[in-house]
Amino acid sequence: MKKGEIVFSAFCVAFFSFMLYEAFELHGVGRFGEVGSGFWPMLSLGVSVLLSLCWLIVTLGKFSKAKGKAVEEPTPEAIAAAWSRRKKVALSVVCILIYIVIMPWIGFILSTLLFVPAFALALEERRKKVLIISPILITAITILIFAKFITIPFPKGVAIFADFSRLFYQ
Repeated sequence: MKKGEIVFSAFCVAFFSFMLYEAFELHGVGRFGEVGSGFWPMLSLGVSVLLSLCWLIVTLGKFSKAKGKAVEEPTPEAIAAAWSRRKKVALSVVCILIYIVIMPWIGFILSTLLFVPAFALALEERRKKVLIISPILITAITILIFAKFITIPFPKGVAIFADFSRLFYQ
């Protein structure tokens, strides 16, 4: 168990706690029976704080158990597995950054339809059914929940992409 995992889990607890504190300012007063604009951020950040705390506690428990044990030399297989995980993380981060950059220009629908299979490929998913069906399902479910049910607007893109997006949002 590395100390870096303890530091990162503690950072996550601090970060999500700070964001939750800031989210309390979003909680607007709405009409009776309506969920305010800050409800979903506060709910998700509250869950994130709890999960980060659980992760920190489990990590500290593992660290204290492994403290007295001798450190073993990593095997070539373990080194290769660690390299593979790092490669997946790096490709995933690149996919997310590209997704964030292109979304304002081509809109949520097209960028999500491109992002989901790219992200799945970065995680080494190779089943064609998953690569074809998952972007359509994820995009459709997200639009139904957020754009139709909760009425949160998504980026529509510019020029022809905006016209394409308007076909789905009306």
